[in-house]
Amino acid sequence: MVRPDVRIDTRRQMHPGPIDVQTHFLPRPVVDAMTARSEPPRVVETSNGRLVEYGPGGAYPLLPEMVDAATKLEHMDRAGLGASVLSVNLPGVDLFDPANAVAIAREANDELLELVAAHPDRLAAFATLPMQRPEDAAAELARAYQQGCCGAMLYSNVAESPLDEERFRVVFDEAARLGAPVLIHPTYPLSAPTLQVHAFVPVVGFLFDTTTATLRLIFDGIYERHPDFKLILGHAGSLIPYFVGRIDYESSRLPNGLGALQSPPSEHIRKLYVDTVSAWPPALELVASLLGVDRVLYATDHPFWDPDRTRDALAKMTLSDAERAGIERDNAISLLGLASG
Repeated sequence: MVRPDVRIDTRRQMHPGPIDVQTHFLPRPVVDAMTARSEPPRVVETSNGRLVEYGPGGAYPLLPEMVDAATKLEHMDRAGLGASVLSVNLPGVDLFDPANAVAIAREANDELLELVAAHPDRLAAFATLPMQRPEDAAAELARAYQQGCCGAMLYSNVAESPLDEERFRVVFDEAARLGAPVLIHPTYPLSAPTLQVHAFVPVVGFLFDTTTATLRLIFDGIYERHPDFKLILGHAGSLIPYFVGRIDYESSRLPNGLGALQSPPSEHIRKLYVDTVSAWPPALELVASLLGVDRVLYATDHPFWDPDRTRDALAKMTLSDAERAGIERDNAISLLGLASG
């Protein structure tokens, strides 16, 4: 495994404005690999343009701003964003043949790093990892982090395998050793066969999958092993903030309910970082109250969501100037090792 002793200095003068920590881009190696496939994940041609089909009943349009950096930057300017931390659209490389996934992930991360180098004041990047090959995923995390990625984005399951399987611990152990943040993002959810109605996969399936994935990591003892682990749960903490009391109560009264935990789950949950991808200001108020404003990061989920939704929801929150500046920029600068300008 790569054991980098020196990481390049990622601090630089960042463009004024909010720093978007959840915004997506598809590097050419990933698009090419999907275009060559005959089953999901694949790129399919339709009368309305190209679609990325990521699972049965799951697809999204392959938009110009997903693949062209200049168009991405134009959208950022329209939204008043200072900088964006790019991450690879779902499902990443997790569903590719393991023999090919390692090389595709490396090439994708190299492209992201080239974009960051070309626009250091506007762009940063989370690495994508070939999680179906955990040892290789840990090595790629170390390499990409050493070269300048801010951390990694992992998906809520790995080709239907939960993230708390023991074979994946090597990746989380390496992230802890490096001090690299890990963002948990939805992928095709395990519950998808029961949700093929009313667009329930993105409406609720994504959030249920990230909620259970994160709780499994917590109950498996990720913070017991690594008390300072930097885990970011997207979409305003998914569903967790709304039933923390139930989590504590039920887990404490049921046999083996606490898993590997030596203290109430809520103590571990409060170590999470979250983003602002929510169209509902009361949800943001709740998660900020639960975790603290210093653990809330500005994010838009562009191009899947309109960035104005984040701006408008945040504007309705009761925040001091310092708290607002923290959410919009300072928290990301501190957590991701960037520098203000």
